[in-house]
Amino acid sequence: MTEPASPPVPASTAVDRRLLDAVVAVADGLELDPTLRRIVRAASDLTNAPFAALGVLGDDGLHRAFVYTGIDSELAHAIGHLPRGHGVLGHITRVGRAVRVSDIGEHPASMGFPAGHPPMKSFLGVPVGIGERVVGNLYLADKTGGFTAEDEDVVVALAAAAAVAVENSRLFEDARRREAWLAAAQEVSTVMLEGAEEDEALPLIARRAREVAGADVCGLVLPGWEGQWVLEVADGEHADELVGIVMPEDGRAVSVVRSGRGVRVADLSQQRTLRVPAMRHWGPALYAPLVAGDERAGVLVLLRRIGAREFTDDDLTTAQTFAGQAALALQLADGRRRSEEAEILEERARIARDLHDLVVQELFAMGMRLTRLRGTLDARSLGDVDLSLESLDRVVRQIRSTIRALRDPDEVTGLVERLHSEANRAHNALGFQPVLTVVDDALVDAQVPPDVADDVIAVVREGLSNAARHARASRVEVTVAVDAGVLVVEVGDDGRGVDPGTSRRSGLENLGERARRHGGGCEARPNGTGGTVLRWTVPLGG
Repeated sequence: MTEPASPPVPASTAVDRRLLDAVVAVADGLELDPTLRRIVRAASDLTNAPFAALGVLGDDGLHRAFVYTGIDSELAHAIGHLPRGHGVLGHITRVGRAVRVSDIGEHPASMGFPAGHPPMKSFLGVPVGIGERVVGNLYLADKTGGFTAEDEDVVVALAAAAAVAVENSRLFEDARRREAWLAAAQEVSTVMLEGAEEDEALPLIARRAREVAGADVCGLVLPGWEGQWVLEVADGEHADELVGIVMPEDGRAVSVVRSGRGVRVADLSQQRTLRVPAMRHWGPALYAPLVAGDERAGVLVLLRRIGAREFTDDDLTTAQTFAGQAALALQLADGRRRSEEAEILEERARIARDLHDLVVQELFAMGMRLTRLRGTLDARSLGDVDLSLESLDRVVRQIRSTIRALRDPDEVTGLVERLHSEANRAHNALGFQPVLTVVDDALVDAQVPPDVADDVIAVVREGLSNAARHARASRVEVTVAVDAGVLVVEVGDDGRGVDPGTSRRSGLENLGERARRHGGGCEARPNGTGGTVLRWTVPLGG
C-alpha cells in the first residue's frame, strides 16, 4: 500500500516559516552590512518584489549605510548617487509608520527618480525603529499587482529584526571602538613611561588617534612662545599644510583649551566665523582637550574630508578620554624626568661635598706639609717643591671650579658647553646628531655676555626643534662664531625649506625680538640646496 500524500502546506504557513528562518538568520552575525543584505533578500523573496532596499540613518537623518537588491552594478553606476533619505523615504522617517501605495509618483512627498533610474510604481516602505527612534527604513518597489496587507505584515516583521540588527551592530561597534581607544591610550602611556622623549611621543599620539577615530588627519595644538597656541604636530592627509598654524585667541581650539570641554563640528567648510582659513578645506571636526588635573596641555584635533560622516557624541566622549589619558602620560613622564634630574642634582651635590671635604682638604694639608719642608731643603730641592706647590694650587682651583659646577651647573657652565648640551638633547628628536661648530671656543665664552648667551641657547633650541618637527631634515648644522665684534649664530638644514604660505611666524618673530633687544637681527632663508638657514646676529660692542 502506498502511504497517503501529505496535505499541502498552506501558503501563509510557508511564508511564516520562511519569515522565521529569515529572522533567525539575521541573528547570526554582528557585522552590519552582511546582516542588512540578508534582510533585504528575505524581504524581496517573501513578497516577490523585484526591488528591495534598506537604509540606515546617521545623526543627520540621512542614510549612512544603504544596501539593495534588484539593480545590477551597471545600472547602479548609471544612476549615480544612491538615495540619501529624502522624498517618500524621508516621509517614512518623519511619520514613523508604513507607507503602501500603488503608484509612488502620486504620493505627496514624492520627489521623482534621478536620471538613469528605472521607472517604478508600486511601493511599500516601513520604518526601522528602536522604541520611538527611527534608525532606518526598509522599502520595496515595483511588485506586479501591488503590495498587500500580508506583504506589509511580513516587511514590518523584517524591519523589527533589522532594528535589532542595527542596534546590536551599534553596540558591537561602540565596544570595539572603546577597546581600540583604550589600546591606543595604553600604547602611548607605555611608550612615555619607558622613557620616550616628548618629540617622539607626540607624533605617536596624533597617529594613533587618527587611526582609531577613522579621521583623515589629526593635529595637536600645543603651547608656543608668549602664551600662543600652535598646531605643532599633525598626522595624515595634507598634514604639512596645518603644521605651524597659530590658533587665534578667540578661536575654537583656544576656547577648548581654556574650558577643558571638547566640541564637535558638523562641517568646518560651512562655518561662517571660521578664524583659520586652512581649516575651511575640511568637513567634520572634533576638538578634545589634553587635560590632566588642572594642567591644560593642549588640544587634539580630528578632521575628516568634506562630505564624510560626522563625528558623534560617542566619538567625542572616547576621544576626550584618550586625550586625557595621553595628557596624564605626558605629565607623568615629565614628573619622572624631573625626578631623575633631581636625583642627578642630589648626586652631583654629594660628589661636590666629597671633593670639598676629602680631596681638597687632603691637598691643602699636603701643601701645608710641603711649605714647612721648604726651610730644610737646598736650593735645587726648593725649586722642585715650589713647582709642586704651584701644581697643587692649580689642582685645587680646578677642583673648586668643578665643585661650583656640580652645585650649580647653570651658573658656571660656559656657553660652548651649553651649546654642546643642546645639540646632544636634540639627537632623539632629530634621529641623528646635529653638527655643532663653534669657531674659537675661548673667544665665544669670553666675549658673549650672560644675557646674550641665554638668547643664543633659545635660538639654537628653536632652530633644532623646527628642523626636528617640520623640516624633515637628514642633516642639521649649527655654527656659532664671533666675527669682527658680531656674534653670528646659524642653524641650517637640508629639509623641505621655508613655505612662503605658512602662517607659522611666531617662533621666528620671537627670535627676531630677542635679536633686536641687543641691536641685532634674525632671518630665515633658503640655503640654496632646498633646506633652510636660520641666521641670528648680535653686535657685541667694544
